[in-house]
Amino acid sequence: MAPTFSMVYGTNVWSHHQVPVATELARILGPDRFRMALFDQVDIERRNMGWGDHAEYPWVIGPPLNADAKTVIMQQCLEADVMVFGSCPSEILQARAATNKLTLVSSERLLKKGYYHLRMLNPRYAMGFKRFRAMVNHPNVHALAIGRYAPADLRTIGAFGDRIWKWGYFVDVNPAPPGPLADRPLKLLWVGRMLDWKNVNVLLRALARIQNAPWFGECVIVGDGPERSRLLNLGRKLRLNQGRLRFLPSVPFEEIRRLMRDSDVYVLPSNCQEGWGAVAGEAMSEGCVLVANAEAGSSRELVVDGEYGFLYQDGNIGQLAALLERLGNDYPLRMKLRRQAWERMQSLWHPRVAAERLVTICQGLLEGAPVQTYVDGPCSRV
Repeated sequence: MAPTFSMVYGTNVWSHHQVPVATELARILGPDRFRMALFDQVDIERRNMGWGDHAEYPWVIGPPLNADAKTVIMQQCLEADVMVFGSCPSEILQARAATNKLTLVSSERLLKKGYYHLRMLNPRYAMGFKRFRAMVNHPNVHALAIGRYAPADLRTIGAFGDRIWKWGYFVDVNPAPPGPLADRPLKLLWVGRMLDWKNVNVLLRALARIQNAPWFGECVIVGDGPERSRLLNLGRKLRLNQGRLRFLPSVPFEEIRRLMRDSDVYVLPSNCQEGWGAVAGEAMSEGCVLVANAEAGSSRELVVDGEYGFLYQDGNIGQLAALLERLGNDYPLRMKLRRQAWERMQSLWHPRVAAERLVTICQGLLEGAPVQTYVDGPCSRV
């Protein structure tokens, strides 16, 4: 039976990481019963990367230009049968909990660094966690936990109980399966904001070990950020071959996807501070083999080691270099994993799958009926 409830998907800004699943939700529920509510403007840096253009989507409301417009958007959030609550004003969550409205709070990990747990001993942070628990520890408030760490972090602060569902960032999956690339020297790619916990330095140090190998072609690093000058200096210090290492500035989203389609391997070296890492799913969606730090939030969700890509231990430069060597010397393996990576995204982490499962569990929760059980992937219980 077709769903009959209304839903608002609330978030701060228009992001290509959230648009695909919102588009699928609008398709399933119908444009009259679905809204995506935006509360903030996109900053210049992200706008230059292709964020923020939502003119073609009639179900988007916001971002508000004045207080009256914000009030109208908030009222729609309060009236909807279901709300996916992202980065939105907390008074919406508080009001929906008080009126027993079904609300699913989308959350990455809260305790990104080891010492963050000590914040629970700080009276100011302890009070903040207490207020958060008061809002979310209601039978009709659930969590959509993004990444492998989010469920444990939520339980550490005593939030949501057993009402936690697996979630993620569901990117556009190229509908065309990836064709085989040429049997050529290995082409690597990294894309993102250059922050210290992204660990791009680990990738550069691995490159220093493989740069003269005949099976290695080039590595392209795309992006900007506070670590860029330090990484450029590290490349010079390591005497990396500039003919095999290219640093590019931030480029539009469409160009990133083209680079992914043309690359053999995407390296995700981020540590556990990476709550998810949507770029990993984007790369796999284009048939890029993922070689990822096992500690990144999405790594163990997207990759079963050796099936859709490979995992290496955090900071283990030798292991990363060895995995790249294995792929560089085994063209049939690269092509097999290329197809499997795309199939993984197509069959399990596709925005269509996430939206259909979310609608199904919401329908069950609204009706008080037994809720569909999923073994893995989006909306599986954790």
